[in-house]
Amino acid sequence: MGADDYITKPFAIEELLARIRVTLRKHASSDKKDGEALLSCGALTMDTSRHTVKYGEDEIDLTNREFVMLRLMLENKQIVLSRETFLERVWGYDYMGETNVVDVYIRYLRSKIDDAYGVNLIKTVRGVGYVIKDE
Repeated sequence: MGADDYITKPFAIEELLARIRVTLRKHASSDKKDGEALLSCGALTMDTSRHTVKYGEDEIDLTNREFVMLRLMLENKQIVLSRETFLERVWGYDYMGETNVVDVYIRYLRSKIDDAYGVNLIKTVRGVGYVIKDE
């Protein structure tokens, strides 16, 4: 397992559980062959081994940061992720203070997925964070 993940006190139990699930999923998927690393939500699919995202048959062009954010959401489907979780896991640091960078990137993802295909997969949980769910 190693020391590649560290959580500081105080922490939300939901975040701890989400991290445990991701770690277990990482280690369980390490035995899989290439091409089996598929994540999905409705018609949205992500092939992590090929670094591609599709909605139905249409390929969606994402930046690396958008890809990592979407992957984090798909790995934790149905689980609300806080802005702090995104900052730590996607940007790689603990940010103390106010920032809207997560909101901006969520908007980018929504414009490329939700708005482009007339769906509502990425949802806001007011005062908490964001979640990806099937419609």
